[in-house]
Amino acid sequence: MPYRTYEIRVRKYELNVIPDVVRTKFDALKPLMLDEQEGRQRELTDIETRVREVLDDNGVPANFRVMYLNFARALYRAKGHNSGVALRKIATAEKAKFTAYGLDPSILDSIIYIVVGAAAY
Repeated sequence: MPYRTYEIRVRKYELNVIPDVVRTKFDALKPLMLDEQEGRQRELTDIETRVREVLDDNGVPANFRVMYLNFARALYRAKGHNSGVALRKIATAEKAKFTAYGLDPSILDSIIYIVVGAAAY
């Protein structure tokens, strides 16, 4: 079976970006997109609130809070595309990276448990 050439791919792309077609697709999908965005934002703010509680309990200074929250956001982002062992391995790699930035590994473990629901490897 022959592969598609670049000319065929370009023609298909050209058909998909006709403004009226894009507008129609977007209008049809917009309610679903808004519902999903609302759910994801709610989940992310819940995670951030729980992380802030951990940071408060551990007396983390204000200038480090952003880095811990960014760690939680990185895990949440990875959670959207991975699960199980793959997600836990990503969490381990992110933990190593953020530990190299000077963050406390035990606090990072707590954040991993909040976001992933399991400990890293």
